[in-house]
Amino acid sequence: MKFLSAGFKATIKEKSEVMNKKKISIFIILTFAIAWTIQIIVSYIYINMDKVKGRIIFQIGLSVCMFAPLISALLSKADFKSMGWKPKFKGNIKWIFFSILVPNAFIILGSAVYFLIFPDFFSLDGSYIMKSFEGVVDPEQMQKSLHKAGMDIKTTILITFLQCLIEVPFINMLFAIGEEAGWRGFLYPELRKNFSRINTWLIGGTIWGAFHFPCIIIAGYEYGLDYVGAPVLGLVIFTIFCITLGIMHEIIYDKTKCIWYPSLLHGTTNAASIVLLLLNGNQKDRIEKLFILGPAPNGLISMIPMVIISIIMAVNVIKKDKKM
Repeated sequence: MKFLSAGFKATIKEKSEVMNKKKISIFIILTFAIAWTIQIIVSYIYINMDKVKGRIIFQIGLSVCMFAPLISALLSKADFKSMGWKPKFKGNIKWIFFSILVPNAFIILGSAVYFLIFPDFFSLDGSYIMKSFEGVVDPEQMQKSLHKAGMDIKTTILITFLQCLIEVPFINMLFAIGEEAGWRGFLYPELRKNFSRINTWLIGGTIWGAFHFPCIIIAGYEYGLDYVGAPVLGLVIFTIFCITLGIMHEIIYDKTKCIWYPSLLHGTTNAASIVLLLLNGNQKDRIEKLFILGPAPNGLISMIPMVIISIIMAVNVIKKDKKM
């Protein structure tokens, strides 16, 4: 009787561990319906409205989109209690440092590789930003304002970098939780019930990448509109970026069982990427045509360090899985 009882319990457990295809289908359809609708609307506003208002509406729209996976997971009746909403610090402090320092490390290394290949694109004079906001902000007035505050553009870049290292990741984390609860909290664990880690990373990362497609195609999100291979190459490269970064996110979530850690990693990556725009020189047209290569971490060249780190982490985890 004990043997039959144990076997019956094992059978129930196996059935409960089968991927719920209906839930996943509902989740993906709802996520894309919400996110793509918002992205299409704000993308057209962005390209047809004046720079300041259009940019503000576009950024607000993308921030709202980040909560589409969370809302869709909720409507799909995901198990929210098991996502790890309560912060878990015991044994996980190292992952806080990892989530802040490692993204900054691979972003700095990636941009260094990019600027070594294109040294004439690098500058600390803020000329790219000045050029980007031409007609919106008076460069001379901006310089005077900085001077009155006892600062210059180099000091501003340094302060911005320190903020992105210390403060901004935790602010961004509050927005990133909207995506992470859907991707890492629901989608990846469901996929793992039927697929290997590698296939889960590939499928999950591809879905995560496709989540951004409308704003990449219409508004030139991340790469602009005038680059070699546009827009198809941008979609491919960004999907590779999401697959690779998704490996780190999934491993951290699996290690900590707490959704806040991948959210912090996500927030740090978004924050550190902004600083790189300040390092571009006064060759706006040439630089933007090569955004597909870098210096942001989703560029084909600048993502190399991140890819290496992710592969190392993936190999280690797969080896441990095989031992178990």
